[in-house]
Amino acid sequence: MANSKATDIQRATPTRRRQGRLRLIVGYLAIAAILPYFLVKLAWVAGSSVGINATSAVDQSVVRGGNLITMAMEVIAAFIILAFTHSWGLRAPAWLVLAPAWVGTGLLAPFVITGPVVAGSVASGTSSVGDGSLAAWVGPLVYLGFGAQAVGIGLSFILYVRARWPGVLSGRLADHPVGPYQPAYVFLLGVILVLLTVVFAARLPWALGSTAGLSEHLVRSRGIADQVADAGTALFVVAAAVGMVLLVQRRRQVRTWIPLALAWIGGGAVFGTGLYPLVLLLVAVAGLGGDLDRGLVPFIDLTQTIVGTVIAVTGIFLILELTLPKVPTGRSHTVTPDLTPSG
Repeated sequence: MANSKATDIQRATPTRRRQGRLRLIVGYLAIAAILPYFLVKLAWVAGSSVGINATSAVDQSVVRGGNLITMAMEVIAAFIILAFTHSWGLRAPAWLVLAPAWVGTGLLAPFVITGPVVAGSVASGTSSVGDGSLAAWVGPLVYLGFGAQAVGIGLSFILYVRARWPGVLSGRLADHPVGPYQPAYVFLLGVILVLLTVVFAARLPWALGSTAGLSEHLVRSRGIADQVADAGTALFVVAAAVGMVLLVQRRRQVRTWIPLALAWIGGGAVFGTGLYPLVLLLVAVAGLGGDLDRGLVPFIDLTQTIVGTVIAVTGIFLILELTLPKVPTGRSHTVTPDLTPSG
């Protein structure tokens, strides 16, 4: 028995080492994707005019403050990636890495869709990005850079979860036991689906060219990037809905990682693309610069933020249940998860 355990450990050690090296490679590639955007922002804060054709109409103190905030966000993103990459991150409190990782994934995931479109439209000369105050190459650099960061953080996170919670992503959904909170999950799922439907009903027509509910200012300023962003949000809505339905019902022989990925990325993107413009709206309300004339868009942004929060809270309890011991396929029994914080 002892010899068998020793053999298993010897076999597992090279596997862990390979996974550790892969995490290092993917993690530092993700950090490399941060550098172009970060260095451009650093140059602007230092007073450089690289990539700037003309002074923006926005108050310069607001521009400088925005640059400092986005630089700080990139530093936080790099720290999160380092936590995913190195062994010390495996010992960090789960909430300390999961919460910012989810928000960061949600903010960056839409650029995987919009980045190539914006770069292509700028390269072909069919569209530009921004108000014309920046050089043409800045928009594609930002959009493609954010998209690369989203891919890097996503891959780093998957490798991190495999190393820290290997049982969560393995097996099939129907193998995991159903907990005693199922009626609450079903109720919350209904709320989630209603709110997601509202978002989808607004974003899809806007993506297809409708201007219903948009202010005159938004109608005049909308370009291909805005329509693609709306289409992306509608797609993430569908992903979040499918993922949450599968996680709550847990009846199908679907690989567990599939609905988890759909709910994680879709829910995070719905939340992030709603929260960020709401923050900008609050900045405008405070008189620090920005646009208040946005029609129904702020209400949709608020709906996205609310439903994203509900998805996050529901997801926490669902993930706790997925960490419980699996049951054989075809058997059904209820297990109560231990919600007491450990350590």
